[in-house]
Amino acid sequence: LDKVLEKGAVIDGELAIRVADVDLIFIGLKLLITSISRSEELRKGRSGESVSREDEEYIRSLQIEIEKAERNLPKVIEASDPEKAEKGIAQLVLTLVKLIKELMYREVKRRMGKGNLREVEIQKLGLTFKALDKKIEEMRAIFGLEDEELNLDLGPLGNLL
Repeated sequence: LDKVLEKGAVIDGELAIRVADVDLIFIGLKLLITSISRSEELRKGRSGESVSREDEEYIRSLQIEIEKAERNLPKVIEASDPEKAEKGIAQLVLTLVKLIKELMYREVKRRMGKGNLREVEIQKLGLTFKALDKKIEEMRAIFGLEDEELNLDLGPLGNLL
């Protein structure tokens, strides 16, 4: 973990989400993880390593994306209080779970409309979604979150869900 914070890590991957043996959602992931201090070093070119023009452009594009996110997502996880931090992280994770569930549900409805699912697949999917809803309810109760709190305000774009 210290090396990740010191040097940074880039994760690039693809993920297919399958529910009840039915592929529903494809997710392409690109993730950069590093410490704030390393990020600032790269931004200001203070590291002992030379930074290529390509790296500088990439870092600039990441900075622009971060600034957009900061403007559009004014809520931050309050880390000064462990309980608030735990609740904030749970809220973010459950919001993402709820978003992915909603995407999968809509894909199921599309495929049902096209007649691409067998009855047994529809039944398995229905039960799986019901179980997922119950698990989300359970997690909300554990962390004291209301259903309305499982949404992100995207500023001028409106709410996520």
